Amino acid sequence: MSRKNIDPVEIESTSADGDSTSTYVFDISHHMLDGEVCTGLALALSEVLERDPAQMTPLSSVVDCDALQLLFHTRRYGDLRDEVSVSFPYDIYEVTIHSGGRVVVQG
Repeated sequence: MSRKNIDPVEIESTSADGDSTSTYVFDISHHMLDGEVCTGLALALSEVLERDPAQMTPLSSVVDCDALQLLFHTRRYGDLRDEVSVSFPYDIYEVTIHSGGRVVVQG
């Protein structure tokens, strides 16, 4: 997989009791429309981790990419699905993907 930039549309950092957390929001709707949900996820996570996707823990070791592809498959006329979301842990982050193409990475 070649590395393509996918910039977060929003980054929020908060600090509570000395602990800082960051929330990254990405839009991978164009990947979803192309049938490449896990490619979009991998590119988003590579931006957060600042690593090439080939050097990261494979997504398939933490989530079933085929199941995600089926769940977020576009409708007959190319529309994205009704609101559905899936959350899973990846590295030190909690990842949530929404059927509209929004990916939220918190950690």
